[in-house]
Amino acid sequence: MSSTELVETDKRASRFGRKGFQVTPEILKQVEKFAGQGLTQEQIGHCLGISHETFHKQKRVSFDFVEAIKRGQSKAISLVSNALFENAMKGVPVSQIFWLKNRAPDQWQDTINQKHSIEAVNKLSDTQLLDEIRKDESIASQVSGLLPLPQSQSQSQPAE
Repeated sequence: MSSTELVETDKRASRFGRKGFQVTPEILKQVEKFAGQGLTQEQIGHCLGISHETFHKQKRVSFDFVEAIKRGQSKAISLVSNALFENAMKGVPVSQIFWLKNRAPDQWQDTINQKHSIEAVNKLSDTQLLDEIRKDESIASQVSGLLPLPQSQSQSQPAE
């Protein structure tokens, strides 16, 4: 070929970057499977070979994509909760405790949260502070022999 000869080339536009991502029934099955195995959304995107941005874009534009994630997560939760319940019914104490603490927390919690509020303790007189201590039975029982009698009782008792 001489330098004056022209060579005809294919004039198709070349596309750079990744090829577009399409949500297909196969992709939806994979998303559901990965979500059902407990993978995070970031991990699901990685397994699908798409970026974080593409994953979240698909969540915004594809109802089926979001539903596949939810179905997978629901199936996993169902399987694990059934296994937990079966272990609890077999008498596995850890499973029983965990189940009860999560299903009936008001009756099976480890700690009891008590809210105590003492407003402006430094502004109370000694008499007012002693009256507040006497009102709280748990504190009063701990310091029962140490508290002086209330003024009304100490005045009514005869001196010895």
